[in-house]
This record gives sequence, C-alpha cells and structure tokens, in this order.
Amino acid sequence: MFDWLSSYHQFLVDVTLIDILLVLSVVILFQCGLFSMATAGFAAIGAYTSALLVTDAGWPTALGIPAAAVSGAVLATLFGLPVLRLRGIYLALGSLALAQVIVLGIANVDFTNGVFGISNIPQDIGTEWLVAIVLVVLIVLEIVHRSHVGRAMQAIRLDERTASGLGVNIFAYRTGVFAASGALAGLAGALEAHRTTVISPDQYNFPLLVMVFTYALVGGVGHWIGAVVATVAFRVIEENLEFAGSDWESFIYGGILVVTMILAPGGLASRATWRPLQRRLGPLRTRRDAAAPSTAATP
Repeated sequence: MFDWLSSYHQFLVDVTLIDILLVLSVVILFQCGLFSMATAGFAAIGAYTSALLVTDAGWPTALGIPAAAVSGAVLATLFGLPVLRLRGIYLALGSLALAQVIVLGIANVDFTNGVFGISNIPQDIGTEWLVAIVLVVLIVLEIVHRSHVGRAMQAIRLDERTASGLGVNIFAYRTGVFAASGALAGLAGALEAHRTTVISPDQYNFPLLVMVFTYALVGGVGHWIGAVVATVAFRVIEENLEFAGSDWESFIYGGILVVTMILAPGGLASRATWRPLQRRLGPLRTRRDAAAPSTAATP
C-alpha cells in the first residue's frame, strides 16, 4: 500500500506513527489530571520485553509486541497503587525516579546486554500494521472520550472534590488510566524496537521526555486530535529544518514548551486557546453578514 514512498520517507511515516502512540500515552494522563514522567521508562520496558522475547526466547513478533504492552500496563499498575495518591510535584518526581531506575536497571544487568543494547531485532512491522494499530487506538480513545468514562476523567481533571461528590472513584480511574498509559508507552517502545532493529538504554533519556511533553502540551488535552496534529506538524518541521538529534533539539523544544504554557496553556485542542480569535472575528462576520443584503440588492 505504501510502496510508492521511498524507504526514507516510509521510515519517517513509521516513526511519526510510533511517536503518536507515545504522545497519546501522556495525553490520556493529562486528561485525568495526572502529571507523570514515567513514560520513557515504560517505553524502555516495552522495547526490551519484546526484543528479548523475540531474539532470545524465540517468540514470534506477533506475541512479543502484545507482551510488551502488557508488561508496561503491569508495571504501571504496580507502581501506581502506592504512588497515585500523591499529587502535583510529588507524583512528577516519583514517576521520574521510576523512569530513571528502569533505565539504569536495564543498563546494568547482563541479560539486556547493558549499555550496548540489543541489535538485529527482527523488523516484522510494516507501515500498514502501524497505521492499523494507530487507527484502532484512536477509535478506542474516541469511544472513551464520548462515554461516561471520558466525562468522569474530565471531571477529575477539573475538580476532584466535585467528581468525588458525584460518585466517581478517583483512585480507581487514575489507576486504570495509569495502566493504560503504561500499555501505550510499552506498545510504542516495542514497535520502535522492531522498526529500528536496535535499542539501547540511552534512547530513553530526558530529551525524549521533553519531546513527548512538547508534542502533548502543544496539542492540548481537550481531545486526542490536537496531539496527533502537533506530532505530525513537529515531525514535518524537524524534517525541513533538520534539527532532530542535534544539540539544538532540546533547547528548541524547551523554548516551545515554555511559550505554549504561557500563551496557550490549554494547547491546540482547547477552546480557550481559540476564544480570543473567535471574539476578534465575531464583529467582522457580523459586519460582513449585515453588508451582504445591501450588496445583493444593489443593481
């Protein structure tokens, strides 16, 4: 289906689709009022789980990738049970510590090949499969967004006390969302491992978090479409300006992140971001509509 693309552009499409999954794993946390920085750790767990099961244990890729998602969900649940009662900066610091422990653990044990990583991972994932996986995830997210679960998540994000007064089990929802985020991050990590065929611990460092958080916050938490648009747009910009992987990458992303939090804290998907523009365009539309009849009546 995508044979008309060059191998290079096909690789860019694949990486963008994988990035969308990783960014969505952060967005669903934001939608439930959670600020967690453990995403890179869950992605690392997913990547190494699938890579080790396929290369060492002889599992087929079709089983290794789901196992990676399950491992991310299980780890997130185990970590979430004692930690999700924390709030704000305490949760952020605890989750960041978890991510660092995961990456350091991977880099210091023998069966993961330590800092050298794993190579020659079977590349059994094509663009068609990635498109199908992303579409399934987006459909599920849209169903959740329109359901009572999505409304409960929004209520928790806006006001915990009101949500609790309405009968929403806040801890249960947050634990479920945290597990879903771990599963998505683990899935993204496994897909990247099989697409690039090589992984190492230094891939899951702080710059990865900066990139993912920039995409997520610029896109906004109001709807998943904002995160998807932001991820695709940034990938196109990176390709044209060629700053990805350079020393400027973290600096540029950090600057964009700061500007977004100041000028448009709700991101692209927030109505509050576009409200000033709508107020400015409102009088123009009114004058144009008022002038339309007189213009039409002029012979």
